[in-house]
Amino acid sequence: MSDLSEKNVVFVTLDSCRYDVARGARIPFITSIGELRRARTHGSFTVPAHHSFFAGHLPVVLEEPLADYYSEAACQLWRIKTGRTLDEKRRFELLFAANNVIAGYRALGFKVLGVGGVSQFSEGSCLRAYFEDDFLYFGANLDEEPLRERDPKTFPLNNIEVIVRNIADHDKWFLFVNCPETHYPYDIGNGISDDVMESFSILKGCLNLREDATVPKSLGPKLLDMQRIALEYLDGQLGKLFELLPKRRDTVVVVCADHGENFGEHFAGKPRWGHMIPTKEVMEVPLVIGQIDGCERVDS
Repeated sequence: MSDLSEKNVVFVTLDSCRYDVARGARIPFITSIGELRRARTHGSFTVPAHHSFFAGHLPVVLEEPLADYYSEAACQLWRIKTGRTLDEKRRFELLFAANNVIAGYRALGFKVLGVGGVSQFSEGSCLRAYFEDDFLYFGANLDEEPLRERDPKTFPLNNIEVIVRNIADHDKWFLFVNCPETHYPYDIGNGISDDVMESFSILKGCLNLREDATVPKSLGPKLLDMQRIALEYLDGQLGKLFELLPKRRDTVVVVCADHGENFGEHFAGKPRWGHMIPTKEVMEVPLVIGQIDGCERVDS
């Protein structure tokens, strides 16, 4: 990926998506971009994970073979220039004289656009601040996503034409998309079965470090399947997005989860649900990095 400063970027985070779910899903578009590998995230929930991403630290693959961009020990995709002396042995593709990746691309003349539907990107949030006014938020302004069926309009990739319209007139752009479909309640706006809805009344008391209820064990496999279906739907929507995106330049594509999810697996002697707990299921996430060639090349 030589001369990264001349390539457009699409950075997609699949909120709460587990690695094993991605590995078992039918996601032909995502896997056409590059190799899907098991990586370790730097945060057990949305906010710290994205702070790390925007500081240039993507989820990292530790197993051999180490590969550029998948493993910082091989080569880092984005590096932020700090006051420390750079280690000449550490390879990186693009060095920013800025305190985060978003500001770095903006300083290079890229149109920056963020898109999201999870409440951590709602107006006034710390993650929203990275994008200043360059953000399209389609979700509700809530403290936490409720366990009920969602309106399909709140999913960013159900608003593809709006997204594309905001970058179509720009030659260089950095597009960030946070996808809420794989976040609880794991639906895609087409209904939730009655048995799952009944269990949700109990689950809400156990999510994310809370432990004041007992959830039926049978719910775990159902939620895992719902997240898989949501991811497969997202794969199709991402394919539609790329069909409409301007292709004047090569486009670097990063697809990963910010964290995974517990579906009743035991940790420290108790079944766990949701995230914010550093279990294997939460900390292992899918990561795909690749490039889509532009059909109209622009000379630098």
